[in-house]
Amino acid sequence: MVKTTTQKKTQRFSKSWLILGFIIVFVVLVRVRLSDFPLERDEGEYAYMGQLMLQGVPPYSEAYNMKLPGTPMIYALIMSIFGQTSQGIHLGFMVVNCATIALVFLLARKLMGGPAALAASGTYAVLSLSFSVYGFAAHATHFVVLTVLGGILALLSALEKNTLKAYFGSGILFGLAFLMKQPGVFFFLFGMLYVVYHYFISRPSHTLKRLFLNLGIFSYGAAVPLLVILVWVYTAGVFNRFWFWTMEYAAMYGSEIPISSAFNVFMRNFPFVAGSFYLFWILSVFGFIAMFFRNGLKPQKVFILLFALFSFLSICPGFHFRPHYFVTLLPAVSILVGVLIEFLNSNQFPFFNRQYAYLIGLGIFIAAALVGIIGQKEYIFTGDPVKLSRTIYGPNPFPEAIEIAKFIESRSAINDRIAIFGSEPQILFYSKRRSSTGYIYTYSLMEQHDYSLVMQKEMIKEVESSRPKFIIEVHVDFSWLMHPESEKYIFRWLDNYVQEKYTLV
Repeated sequence: MVKTTTQKKTQRFSKSWLILGFIIVFVVLVRVRLSDFPLERDEGEYAYMGQLMLQGVPPYSEAYNMKLPGTPMIYALIMSIFGQTSQGIHLGFMVVNCATIALVFLLARKLMGGPAALAASGTYAVLSLSFSVYGFAAHATHFVVLTVLGGILALLSALEKNTLKAYFGSGILFGLAFLMKQPGVFFFLFGMLYVVYHYFISRPSHTLKRLFLNLGIFSYGAAVPLLVILVWVYTAGVFNRFWFWTMEYAAMYGSEIPISSAFNVFMRNFPFVAGSFYLFWILSVFGFIAMFFRNGLKPQKVFILLFALFSFLSICPGFHFRPHYFVTLLPAVSILVGVLIEFLNSNQFPFFNRQYAYLIGLGIFIAAALVGIIGQKEYIFTGDPVKLSRTIYGPNPFPEAIEIAKFIESRSAINDRIAIFGSEPQILFYSKRRSSTGYIYTYSLMEQHDYSLVMQKEMIKEVESSRPKFIIEVHVDFSWLMHPESEKYIFRWLDNYVQEKYTLV
């Protein structure tokens, strides 16, 4: 039987979705096994703030943080569906991760076709799962990626249809990415720039005035989520605190590491980030080079180059380059791997005919995945989540936080307050007890800036006025990140206060 071109395309389409389904099933099986992973600090922060929101407490009133409230809001949504447990949070995160894998597939297929889409989605699946980027934890960067990819697909649709509604919807998704974490703003800038580029290369029938209207509607959509938050915190009476933490303090925190040290910090952290999946990072470099040898596809090339550039910029603010920051770079890395596979699958590869080049590309991709998976086989297949937490995080008291919370919950009433001197907000979440102070992190108290002593005194005042049922002292360096020059006032006060008011249990 002779198959028509349409039948062949349908068959390839079905096969691609089937393979994508296998990729997602693999991710689901691993994430379900890892769902008991103890929450780390960032997760504890989002979970506690989300818990407060479910109780009707507005952000920044009882928990201070320099991040915008988008991620705690997503946590609140996840917990309302899957329950207020670490397992529930991680299962909700699993759904987000699987949806993101599908969006990577859709974007890469739109840019390059089926084989590239499968390579890109498979790459993102394993890289975002890897412990090298703390892929077991529901960090804000994963929610940035979800909203950005949704926004990009909506933007591409807007460029095709040229409808204001599509530009507005795309803008909202980019605005939500910024709400998840401030570096999300780089993807909004990417969207703006690509709209302008697309206008000038597409020989438009509409006027320059229409371009500015499209950009205005897109920008307005991006501003809507932030405007909603501004109204919320203003009506709740916490606008000044919101502005200080998310703008003034965040800017100060972002300038802590000088640009002269940025390269050294990057090179110190990147080997861990690449980890056993280093071959995918190498393949992405070859994919970047392959774009310059691929004839045609000029709009796609510019799109991918701009997306890669702004994705890299999104990991740069503050120059901390922590492993989970690299999650916002992973879609660009994955698409570049897809570019390489697409190039090998084209008729333009000069060394082998198309069939052999495709098989070579497939073999290289499978080898890269196997090397990475074998390198993390204990984490992916057999490791106990609690023991893995200890292996990955060392002396950080994330497993202990669960037992401490059980102790506190069993010996206190629901309205009792507790104070944690250290950065362990997950204890607040587990115990379902509110903090007597908004300082759920103590890093800011130890940093060298003009507000450190003021912050310490404010925390002290809040604790003294609320008389917490329990005080937890955390004697773990990572929970304070104290410098030799850090202000020590709070420690002198704490020693005296605890001896006078409390009994060790």
